Amino acid sequence: MSVWLAAAAGISLTAGLGVWQMGRADQKQAARAELDARARAPAWTGADWPCEGDPQSLPRHQPVRLQGSWWHARSVLLDNRPMNGQVGFVLVTPLRVEAPATCRGRVILVQRGWLPRHAQDRTAVPPWPQPEGAVEVVGRLDTDVSRVYALGEEPMPGPTQPVIRQNAPVSFWAAWLGESPRPGVLVQVQSELSDAARDPLRRQWPEPDLGVDKHHGYAAQWFGLSALLTGLTVWFQIIRPGRQHKVRNHDNAR
Repeated sequence: MSVWLAAAAGISLTAGLGVWQMGRADQKQAARAELDARARAPAWTGADWPCEGDPQSLPRHQPVRLQGSWWHARSVLLDNRPMNGQVGFVLVTPLRVEAPATCRGRVILVQRGWLPRHAQDRTAVPPWPQPEGAVEVVGRLDTDVSRVYALGEEPMPGPTQPVIRQNAPVSFWAAWLGESPRPGVLVQVQSELSDAARDPLRRQWPEPDLGVDKHHGYAAQWFGLSALLTGLTVWFQIIRPGRQHKVRNHDNAR
């Protein structure tokens, strides 16, 4: 009886974990559908962008169309960012926008695009467009600029250009700009230049991976283990003893 109880517990546990993983996959699929629906919503302008708040609460993938002027002197290159199999930099430039009367922040961070890194000289960065005056920037909303794992804190940069860093957290931007930018970041998806062919910045940003396939894979593993436990239990507790009993009866009959 203890074998049956142990088998039932194991089968219930593994099947339950499979069901739980399927539920997580359904949640991620619903989140994916929400992102896709949001991407079709009307574009935000500077007046729609929140003045403050938790960036994690922002509606990711919300389309945005901002008008403002670039703050080129405070551009930052984020290092070790691959794109299409190449290693390079993600360029982040603050954009000065018209702020509502109730909003003190006039700066929104823009993840403008990607540039390749020189194979021998890390600081040899290709030139990028630096248009002056008013521009219109089209993109989508995200919660933060690109981040990678890094050990320790990076010091504040000196006056030399270009500024290359592994990461640029909110605390860095507050010190670097002399003011806190508004929450979130605009991920630019098309060039602001009238002649887009002259723009060397690449913008093949990866779509967010919500891990739906991962949960499906885990669920398949748990359901497979549950089926294996069921099969082994039936074999060793029912089929095999039954066959042995028939063999013994046959031998006794002889």
